[in-house]
Amino acid sequence: MSNSLRFTLLLLSMFVVLPAMLHAQADAHNELLYDADQPGVFTLTGFVRTPDGQPLSYATVRTQNDRFTITDEDGYYEIRLPLNQVRTMIWIEVRFVGMQTYREDLLLEIGATSFRRDVILRNSDLFLREVTVTARQSEDNVSNSTYVIDRIAVEQAQAYTLGDLLQLIPGQSVSNPLLQGAQSINFRAAFPASGSTQFTNNNAFGIGIFVNDANLNNNANMQGYNPVTNNAFRSFGSTRISTNSFQTGDAPGGGFDLRELPVGDIERVEVVQGIASARYGDILEGGIFIETVAGRSPVNLNVRRAAGNTNFGINRGFQLHPRHAVNLSFDYLYSNADPRDRVKSYNRVTGSLLWTSFYGAERQIRNTLSVSYRTNLDDFRIDPDFGTEQRVYYQNTGLSVSNRITVQSASLLFNNITLSVSGNVGRSTSLLNQFVNPGVLPVTGVTEEGVSEGSYHPSSYRTERQILGEPVSMNGRIQFNRAFVTGGWKHAVSYGVNGSFDANYGDGRVFDPYRPIRFGGATLSERPVSYRELSPESLQGGAYLENTVSGKIAGRDLVTSLGVRGDLQNGYANLSPRFNTRFHLSEAFSLTGGYGIQVKAPGLIHLFPGPDYEDYTLLNSYNGNVSESIYLTYTRISTNVADELKPMKSYRMEAGFQWILPQMRLNATFYRNISDDGITVLQEPAFLDLPVYQIVDRPPGQTPVIENTGEVNRVIYSQGRVANMLYSRNWGVELTLSTPRIEAIQTSFNLSASFSNSYYFNRGGNFNFAGRDPQPNEEIWFGIYPPNKSRSGRANAMLTSMHHISDLGLLITLRSEAFLYNYSESLANSNRAIAYVNNQLEIVPISEDEINDPRFDVLDRNAVEGTFRREPRFVYFNFHANVSKNISHTVRLSFFANNFLNLRPEVINAEGDVIRVLNQEPYFGMELRLTI
Repeated sequence: MSNSLRFTLLLLSMFVVLPAMLHAQADAHNELLYDADQPGVFTLTGFVRTPDGQPLSYATVRTQNDRFTITDEDGYYEIRLPLNQVRTMIWIEVRFVGMQTYREDLLLEIGATSFRRDVILRNSDLFLREVTVTARQSEDNVSNSTYVIDRIAVEQAQAYTLGDLLQLIPGQSVSNPLLQGAQSINFRAAFPASGSTQFTNNNAFGIGIFVNDANLNNNANMQGYNPVTNNAFRSFGSTRISTNSFQTGDAPGGGFDLRELPVGDIERVEVVQGIASARYGDILEGGIFIETVAGRSPVNLNVRRAAGNTNFGINRGFQLHPRHAVNLSFDYLYSNADPRDRVKSYNRVTGSLLWTSFYGAERQIRNTLSVSYRTNLDDFRIDPDFGTEQRVYYQNTGLSVSNRITVQSASLLFNNITLSVSGNVGRSTSLLNQFVNPGVLPVTGVTEEGVSEGSYHPSSYRTERQILGEPVSMNGRIQFNRAFVTGGWKHAVSYGVNGSFDANYGDGRVFDPYRPIRFGGATLSERPVSYRELSPESLQGGAYLENTVSGKIAGRDLVTSLGVRGDLQNGYANLSPRFNTRFHLSEAFSLTGGYGIQVKAPGLIHLFPGPDYEDYTLLNSYNGNVSESIYLTYTRISTNVADELKPMKSYRMEAGFQWILPQMRLNATFYRNISDDGITVLQEPAFLDLPVYQIVDRPPGQTPVIENTGEVNRVIYSQGRVANMLYSRNWGVELTLSTPRIEAIQTSFNLSASFSNSYYFNRGGNFNFAGRDPQPNEEIWFGIYPPNKSRSGRANAMLTSMHHISDLGLLITLRSEAFLYNYSESLANSNRAIAYVNNQLEIVPISEDEINDPRFDVLDRNAVEGTFRREPRFVYFNFHANVSKNISHTVRLSFFANNFLNLRPEVINAEGDVIRVLNQEPYFGMELRLTI
């Protein structure tokens, strides 16, 4: 039985059998977790109402130790939990779609066995006393590096995609929507835009995305060329027409395309840029955790229009039964790259269903079933006037199904158990279509190694290449939580296991090798490959244990999260300790710190690049008549080009503080992250002895007669393989400062600033083949030199002012960006080799004592001089505005503008030429939002 079949059967059993058993058990016994009359039980009760006194039924109420329930038809709730887990304080959180979340810490009398808290929930609109439209530090997380974007901020961002929404995170900058190419994000890195593509790809690939606890990733994306043949993880590139170039939507080896995720149904986003909980594996740089709206809600409709972009979204929640609610969402996005024509466009259609159910006498079992469908199309229409242009087309369709069930229990082993299972299937099509006119040239398409006769293609033709993928991803997780008290310390223990399976069963890379598309005048020696035959599959699993401890030291509060997880990924076992702590020196001032290791497994495009082909011309005699011509070639095939690939690792450290005063809230975080074993394509020297052929006769009208001379011609070539060779060290500071609303001017302020640096290089051999023609009897063939190392950094800040007149439902937001510093530096490198390749193609290290030995002078090269570049050499600014007005509780109008002052400073070189224009063009739009 194959891995895919085993995992599929296991996942189906988790989807169907276990939830059915739990539901049946709840209905059969219908027992209370804790009897209110039983000793040692604490009861929290109350009513949830609207401001006009109406009961709010089906609101979700949560408290500590992961206890939850929903209000009944009268708005009443009741939660019971062990008395020894309560002591002198308990927190309560009440949520309802479309209303402001209520959260409070309740102080209890010593020995109290019950407490009543009535709650009033208000509409989540601009009539609220205070609103937040920026990302804020999470109050539930020990770390300073966790940011939360709530529903109000989501609505005020006017974001088309998750990528647009994440511009609110410190360290990011505001930009116009980039919808004509794949969107991804980097955390805490300052890699420059050019020369560091694989570093940025690895950073984006290592950011985990979880929607309602279901993992979305790019592991099964194989929409790219063979990376070994192309020496890079890339797709078909860009569409070119006239002077315009449009990137494609596939991103092999990079991050999940954030364009696929609309924000219309997002309730809350939590972004972890630091050390994630040990619960989460297969992440490298951090995680994005999304909760979508669930439960009964009115119709929420929004229409947005800006430049060539049009977006429509609608959401509605239905209460089907006192214990069952369904939420439906639909979103449509159309983006035209240039409103003056319809040559390049992007379309996205998404729909989702979220079914929430409660079971048991105390509604102690909660089940959430989520189904979502998405399709997007990067379309390009060929204009007959531009028939020779390159057209790139990308379409992706996906279906995601997930189920999460949480059962509260009075067991000694756990207070609750959560089972999450999810599956994602998709169909991806990448197409490159181009008319080429290279002249008559030789070509071959054989798939066996050795000597063969090729043919000649016509002088001009239209051709295309396709990549047809059918990615499949499945994930399963079971988690246990247990809270208990020892002495004066509270413990919240979490432990569990998870597994995932990724595969791709598409038709693969489909094209006619006898009608190649040439790059720079040359053709790649690539062959079609079927993913079904290649059978790219990856199976991984992990387990974790985490304990969050809270108590007092010397009368001061301490909260520490200690965790460890183990992962088995593609045959490699890794142990990852994780640690976060917060120590309160006073009620207002606390120190934070953390350390952790995070591990990310390679994706299928890394593990299964496909065979590497290379064609060598032995004879090429063409006289204008194909029947009297001959093209003889030798084809080399390499198959084991990713055998030693292992997971990437990140070592993360941070320290910071938080200072809360009545007039302000200040947070600062200092971080240092090391990412090692980054994935890239490594080139190593190899040689091949090619047979020598000659033409001995040219009979008229026939193919020339050839013979093997018996001689060989040794050629040196560069053999690529996928390897763990990239290293980067990123460090910096993040600062946030916020104020409450200043009543005199009805304005609040939020300042975020970041300074980040990156130091990075490729550990792989820096080979130099130029200028050397070694002979077989020479010992020293080629030199290997120290890696070329680089540094880069940037500093920016954003001040957000929010002028909010709640009585009028008016909010005016001004975002002021300052780009303070940006530099890149290439470090100097020696002219001396640190190793050499001998005539057996063995790599021989050169010791430090031998580096200056005269016998290695033959390997000397020109020394690499270091360069430092700061661009621009000045500080520049950008300003963005948003004006929103609630006409009533049901209607809201918004106007937004990026770079509304049209500030576009120019970078001018020494000759007086403009080499770069900063900031993007002004971007204006409007939005209508209805809540009915």
